[in-house]
Amino acid sequence: MNYDIIGDVHGHAEELEQLLQKMGYKLKNGIYDHPDERKVVFVGDYIDRGPKIREILHIVKNMCDSGNAYALMGNHEYNAVCFHTKDKENGGYFRAHNFKEIKQHYETLQQFENFPEEWELFLDWFKELPLYIEFDNFRVVHAYWKDEHINWIKNNYNNELISDFLKRATTKYSEEYNIIEETLKGKEVSLENGFWFIDKDVAARTECRFKWWLPLEQRKLKNDVLMHCPVSVGETENTEHDEIVYSSEKPVFFGHHWLQGEPVIENPTAICLDYSVAKAGKLIAYRLNTAMENSSPIELSNLIW
Repeated sequence: MNYDIIGDVHGHAEELEQLLQKMGYKLKNGIYDHPDERKVVFVGDYIDRGPKIREILHIVKNMCDSGNAYALMGNHEYNAVCFHTKDKENGGYFRAHNFKEIKQHYETLQQFENFPEEWELFLDWFKELPLYIEFDNFRVVHAYWKDEHINWIKNNYNNELISDFLKRATTKYSEEYNIIEETLKGKEVSLENGFWFIDKDVAARTECRFKWWLPLEQRKLKNDVLMHCPVSVGETENTEHDEIVYSSEKPVFFGHHWLQGEPVIENPTAICLDYSVAKAGKLIAYRLNTAMENSSPIELSNLIW
């Protein structure tokens, strides 16, 4: 079986349809289908930010329901479930309804304002999306593949976001919280000497995302591995966190990290497919031909946008 793995779409339906058509997918009874029976794997983050969130959800879910695609949970789908699920024991919801959370989720709330029943159906679907998928030849996760986390999920999570699990997973620094946070939101490391900065959502942060997929030989300066941090932090030599590295020969694909510029492959066994389509960037896919024998499928030419 051959696959096309697509990065974060964030409500950008026109870009998604253009990409699917470029890869040879055709509308058949209102559902995208490939004549060569290729399947799409979506890495998560279907909602928020973009102008056509409802359209994206219909495209993705219809493809999944027809067997033409797989969809993973992204942090935005997880956040939405927490935002809309009441904490009956303590009151309120499992995700706060403060300005920051509402602002991030606003486009989705607005676009589904007149479709509440439809939104409830999608929320129920979100609750059942897997946190990772492991195929025979490759793996997919939204933000961070760590073997220990994946093994814990495999043994302790039943692919259903129910209230009992959400209670534990939204309790800061619990085992569930740490595993879900890193799997869906990436690895972060604390800044030294009290440094802080303002992120893309105008929030103050004391931690930076960490390029866990970057090979050790490419980690010369802190700028190489710390993402979206103040320049003054990253110009010094990198001497830390070498234990955070993806070492498996089985390739893993992921999104989430808001890469920019011309798509590149920094590590042939750990490939990020999020190039910031929601910030005027590119929506990209990786065309993986697992049926090819005696050849490596990990090539720059397989990136499509």
